[in-house]
Amino acid sequence: MSIRSDYIPRKSAELVAWSANFTAEITANAGAWDIPPGEVDALESANAAFATLHGLVDSPAKTSIIVAEKNAARATLVKKIRELAGFRLRNPVITGAQRIALGLHVRTTTYATIPAPKSRPELSLHVVDFRRLKVLFHDKDSDSRAKPYGINGAVIAYAVSGVPPAGVHALTHSVLATRTPHFLEFTEEERGKTIYVAICWQNLKGKRGPWSEIESALIP
Repeated sequence: MSIRSDYIPRKSAELVAWSANFTAEITANAGAWDIPPGEVDALESANAAFATLHGLVDSPAKTSIIVAEKNAARATLVKKIRELAGFRLRNPVITGAQRIALGLHVRTTTYATIPAPKSRPELSLHVVDFRRLKVLFHDKDSDSRAKPYGINGAVIAYAVSGVPPAGVHALTHSVLATRTPHFLEFTEEERGKTIYVAICWQNLKGKRGPWSEIESALIP
C-alpha cells in the first residue's frame, strides 16, 4: 500500500479500498494487538456503511440524500480510523511492516528521548444537548489550552454506572482525544444515568502520565 503525508485517502473511491484493507488487518490482528472486540465491531460497521453508501452514489440510485449520508458515513469511519491509529495502534508490539500493511506511516525514533508525561490534565464536563457532553481539558500546571510538548493527546477513560467506580481501572471505555473540546455521545437508554470520567496525557511514544481525579455528570 502506498503511504501518503496524510494516510487517509482524500478520494472516496480510494478510501473504500484503503479502509477495507485497514479493517481486514485490524480484524485479523485485534487479539494480538489488544484491541477490544467492541472497537473492532464499530470499525467493521462503519467500514461497511461507508462502502455501501459509496456504491449507491456511483449508481442510478444516487440522490442528494444518499450523498449526504455517504459523507456522514465517511466522517464516522475516518474518526474511528484516526482514534485507532492514535491510540490502539501505538502498541509497541506492532511492527513497522505491520503498520505498512495497515496503510499507516512507520513510527520514527524522533521522539525516542521524550519521557512519559509527568503532569496531569484537568477536565470539566459540560452539557451540549440531549445525549451529548463536552469534555474540556488542559494541563494542570498551565493556563494554556495547548498540549504539553511531546503529547499526542489525552486518553479519556469513562463508564456509565449506577455506583462510583473503585478506580480508573473500572472505567471500561476509552478514547484518545487529540484536541479540546472532545464530545461524548450516548444512547437514549443512557439518559439520566451517571457517567464517570478520568483523563491522562499520552505522549508520541504511547506512554501515559498520571490520571486526573474522576469526575462525574448526569447524561442529559
